Amino acid sequence: MLHGGAPTGLIMSIVEALPSEVPMSVTRLTVDLQRPVPVGELDIRTTVTREGRNIQTAEIKLLANGKEVVRASALKIRKDDLELPPEAAMPMIAHEVPETRFEFPRAVGFNEAVDLRLDPSGGPDWAARAVWFRIERPFFGDRATTSLMRAAATGDYCNGFGSTLDFQHWTYINADLTLHFAREPVGEWIRLAANSWISPDGRGLAFGELSDTRGPFGRAVQSLVIAKR
Repeated sequence: MLHGGAPTGLIMSIVEALPSEVPMSVTRLTVDLQRPVPVGELDIRTTVTREGRNIQTAEIKLLANGKEVVRASALKIRKDDLELPPEAAMPMIAHEVPETRFEFPRAVGFNEAVDLRLDPSGGPDWAARAVWFRIERPFFGDRATTSLMRAAATGDYCNGFGSTLDFQHWTYINADLTLHFAREPVGEWIRLAANSWISPDGRGLAFGELSDTRGPFGRAVQSLVIAKR
């Protein structure tokens, strides 16, 4: 089965390419991982559910062998050029990508194509750890991987790097992923600062802040299914 970052990046590319009446930016993407996504051919079903001057909403489905494996909903908001007061400006915190490569804890499949750098400065006080991601292998052979696709795939690592449970003794698979964007990311490197809340009733919540070298631009949240190995 595929790592969740692979179909999420694919869906983001579909959402980005949707035509609209006016220029728009992806503001939210929610992905429900209903079944394991196999390595193989997938059918794509895309429906624009609302087309307006301010927002566009869409539903995207991925099917494998006739079965729906992923369902996603997306929201795009029209682009504008506003002159905001200084107190309303987003935080711009310059980050530098560390030079030392960090070995992936479980470098199999999709993870083999990720360049990983542990942030020595740490993340926000609430975060368990902060890590830089760069996806090296292209999603498509005929076009570039966009920064939004990179951010979407990186968001799926909240549970892996934000979990407070030992992977050798516990599993914490995410059943979904919701991404919110306040601005469009830039560049190839995406920084994820992540943590999680674990409940004794078998569920949890993983969450993270997404940044690029200019500062934070978005958030990621996952619902977790907790189980003992």
